[in-house]
Amino acid sequence: KLKVTLRCATPLARVRVRHIMVDGQSKRIEAARGSVAMSKEELIESKRIEAARGSVAMSKEELIEALTNKADYDSVLKACANNVKMGPFTATSGLVLEYYLNVATNMLDKQVAAPITRMTLDLIRHAFKPPPGEKALVVGMEMAGGVMVGQCAALCGLTHPDMLEWCDFVYCRKDRKTTGTVQQLEGPGFIVNRKPDSPALKCIFLDDALSSGGSMRDGAKLLKEDYNIIVAGAVYLVDRSKDRASLPVERLGTADPILRDTKVLALYDLDEVDKHVPRKS
Repeated sequence: KLKVTLRCATPLARVRVRHIMVDGQSKRIEAARGSVAMSKEELIESKRIEAARGSVAMSKEELIEALTNKADYDSVLKACANNVKMGPFTATSGLVLEYYLNVATNMLDKQVAAPITRMTLDLIRHAFKPPPGEKALVVGMEMAGGVMVGQCAALCGLTHPDMLEWCDFVYCRKDRKTTGTVQQLEGPGFIVNRKPDSPALKCIFLDDALSSGGSMRDGAKLLKEDYNIIVAGAVYLVDRSKDRASLPVERLGTADPILRDTKVLALYDLDEVDKHVPRKS
């Protein structure tokens, strides 16, 4: 018996019968031809998955336009590139990486910590400033996000005093404390004492690097379920968008419905950082 592959020239089409047996060729081809067009819902879902895989890094031109110190763009980019640890390293996904992107430690580098924080505050003000009378919360997740949000809180009054009128800062632990206050959020009392039935509050999620989006998805679910805090936006230092290119949909955190209306931005994409990574000739 011979297997025949049925191909469809219709863009964005789905073919339910890929292989047919010669004996039943006409019947199977007709059935497949009657089912190639994607439904509206499938088309929307396909575009949503495609967007979830794409880079969220701002263009250099748009980001520089938003910066209070234009020189920050190049100085932080070069610092991130020069701070990589050359491998090879094997990632959790099984991929063998040429180098490890070590950007979390850049936020503890006294030469670039302030520029990174200034850029982060610039971007928050540029993209997420709420309407007059409303407030926004900046949430740093786990170690890297916690360092970022702490530095933002410390520098904000010095470099972006106008943001103090509408912006508050809080750190979110990966796991709730088991002793003492047993808190998961650390920050001003009126925030950490929130409950699931508290009035809804929008937040901007901070972290160092975006990969699959799993941490952001899990953080968004936790904040919504326990505190009625909605992740309306997110800011990352670097987007590793290539990690999502071939990731199975079930592992694609950025595609989760909890993030459907979340605006996610990054200062750089890994491709841009990669151009500046020092390599031995």
